[in-house]
Amino acid sequence: MHTMTSPDLVQKLPFLRIFQPCSQHLPAHEQATISNQRAKHILNAYALTEDDIKSLSQKFWRMHIDPITCLDGAATTLLTIQANLAAGTLAAHVDDQPCHRGLLEQMLRFEVSGQFCLTEADHGLDAINIETVATSLVDGGFELHTPHAGAAKFMPPTYPCGIPCFAIVFARFMSQGNFCGIKPFVVQLSDGTEMCPGITIRVLPPRRSASHVQHCLTYFDRVRLPQSAMLGQVAQLDYRLDFLQSIWRVAAGSLGLGSIAIPALQIAAFIAGKYSQRRTISQAGTGVERIPLITFKTQHAPILIALCQSFVLKELWKFATTFFSDDSHDPRVRHGVAAVFKAIAVQHSQAAHLKLSERCGAQGLFDYNQICTQHAEMRGIAIAEGDLLGLSIRLASELVLGRYELPVSSQPDALLAQHDSGLLSSCRQTLLRVGNHRSAEFSRELLPCAEKIVQSIGHRMAYDAAVEARLDRRILDLYLWSTVRLDEAWYSENLRISTAAQSVAEDTALEAALPLLDDWMSDTRVEPYIFAPIVSTERWDGFLAGLYTVSGTRVREENLQRRTRTARL
Repeated sequence: MHTMTSPDLVQKLPFLRIFQPCSQHLPAHEQATISNQRAKHILNAYALTEDDIKSLSQKFWRMHIDPITCLDGAATTLLTIQANLAAGTLAAHVDDQPCHRGLLEQMLRFEVSGQFCLTEADHGLDAINIETVATSLVDGGFELHTPHAGAAKFMPPTYPCGIPCFAIVFARFMSQGNFCGIKPFVVQLSDGTEMCPGITIRVLPPRRSASHVQHCLTYFDRVRLPQSAMLGQVAQLDYRLDFLQSIWRVAAGSLGLGSIAIPALQIAAFIAGKYSQRRTISQAGTGVERIPLITFKTQHAPILIALCQSFVLKELWKFATTFFSDDSHDPRVRHGVAAVFKAIAVQHSQAAHLKLSERCGAQGLFDYNQICTQHAEMRGIAIAEGDLLGLSIRLASELVLGRYELPVSSQPDALLAQHDSGLLSSCRQTLLRVGNHRSAEFSRELLPCAEKIVQSIGHRMAYDAAVEARLDRRILDLYLWSTVRLDEAWYSENLRISTAAQSVAEDTALEAALPLLDDWMSDTRVEPYIFAPIVSTERWDGFLAGLYTVSGTRVREENLQRRTRTARL
């Protein structure tokens, strides 16, 4: 009922061997090469077509919830940039500009690396103010230039990776001294070994705990581009609308990357669950020699909650991806649904990974047990394809102003729906009192609660989707009360449900769910994607056998040799 769907190739054990953890002592460039190869394997396994990319097919979305995406965050980063941002942007133009269809096909086979250069060192969320310039030349073509260090393209991993690299580069298009909007340009960055003339990169240091992606700063020094390099039409009166349309794949990426939280939650919960079942402690005075850690509520509660969140998120994911792919809906609403999904997917995933890591004690701190590494990857996802806070502020502001509405609740009297409507109503009353949505007072009151508003909408939509999917009542009850407790004070003040009553309701839901723990873990079908040694005694023994070992005899011999060398000096 709750299982993931993956291509047969990805499910085969020989394929998974490609994703066995690498030695942590590999040089950065070798790790990056391996991640590129893994990204290519996944993309080839899904065999996405031009139509899959254009229509945002279910095969395209399923790729993002495949547990394989959790095994190498760097490979997943490269995969989503390639398939969604680079290929997706190019695919939108190949019918009108068929000269780029060959490049698109190469991207979909991962014969070339596709990158997406939008944001700059001085311009993150305000990408509409980027300063890279593409100037139209009298004799045809364009000149691409980075006017100063702050206009360097920030983050895309543009370091040569062994295959030619092409990027979609966004720049201010200037023609005869006039600004004609921000346009995407197809630019070859390297041949796979060396950077192309006029292009310079500076490789950023690696992010700790996360898989190593060779993020870079990319600079252009008066690079000549052919006339065909610019994607789209020149004439456009509404430059802002033109820009938003040209970067619409960022919203698709927001939904796609948020989807990775589903298998990540399941993998983390499975690891913590198996560890808690096999790890035992003695309890004085009970008459029982040793009992498993899973017995304690503090241990099984976050595991059960993470599993139920993954099942409920899966139902919201089904709704959100179908809704987003339907271009008959208002684009603003489609983007809003994507932002809402990402908001709660990241919220649930980050909170769960912290708790589950802690429940594994010291073992939860090591990368080889996967949980803390996944948490680091989710931190990156919270910022990638639209910073979560920025997305929330924009969406909450537009909803409070009534510019459009998200899909209404199918259960308006449910607790989570009342929470959602209550928070929005409170902000609208503030707007009526202040009278000006651009005032400092309104900003002071709205901005701090924008993320909570968007998360509240997400909780309501997820619960609605789970109810409509007829999920097990025990999943629904546990999701409901564990979510209510995320804002205990509001329910106590507004619905008169005391914090004690909330605690009892959640405890009752946990007691009902506990007997299902093994079934829930089995339903995830993520075990083949787990390499953490702490999940079983056999794996732990095998892990210990492979560790670098220094025996006492060897230490004594080395100390003796060291003293002998010192005496000779």
